[in-house]
Amino acid sequence: MSKRMGVFSGGATVAAVVALAIAGWAPQAEGAGPKTGSTKDPNYPRIDFPPVWGKSGDLVQPKDFRRWVFIGSPFTPHGLNGGKANFPEFHNVYVQPAAYSAYQATGKWPEGTMMVKELQLVDKSEFPDGSRLESSGRGYFPGAVNGLDVSVKDSKRFKETKNWGYFNFNHSAPPYLRAAKARPIGECAGCHIANAHEDMVYVNLYKPILSTLPGN
Repeated sequence: MSKRMGVFSGGATVAAVVALAIAGWAPQAEGAGPKTGSTKDPNYPRIDFPPVWGKSGDLVQPKDFRRWVFIGSPFTPHGLNGGKANFPEFHNVYVQPAAYSAYQATGKWPEGTMMVKELQLVDKSEFPDGSRLESSGRGYFPGAVNGLDVSVKDSKRFKETKNWGYFNFNHSAPPYLRAAKARPIGECAGCHIANAHEDMVYVNLYKPILSTLPGN
């Protein structure tokens, strides 16, 4: 299995969901999300921003995914893994507003769910472990974006990989690929089949944001 894939995994290293305050982000409210530009696809009746497929089965890069619901940013820095972390970037994960709402209501991801992971490098460091000092204290801070991966739930297309397909739109600075083919099982799906917490998703890393906020 490629070390660069397994894009939604916790991996064998210590995983931690970085405090949102460090990155300066906050998730959208439950049920929130952009309605402008949303479309309907009869194959994915519960999804507001459905996957778009090319004639050869390529997945078209999702548009405006940064406007979707942000559910977490797992992070395994080199400094905590002997300089050999498999996934050393911030992994900023977004999901369509309708899929997010459906999961909160039913505990299941509907057909057409897309989870978008944009990689973000650690910004400049001052210490050997990659950390630096800011007004909030010493820590790891996000820098330039450096890659895009997408997983799609579609039980008709991806029966062999437990209903999910995995796509890599390059691990480099934007612009990302406009479309991508599903990755082989050994690069992504295999890791999820063996280790994912629930329905091929490492939901334990995102539970604080997937759960309904008390009092709302």
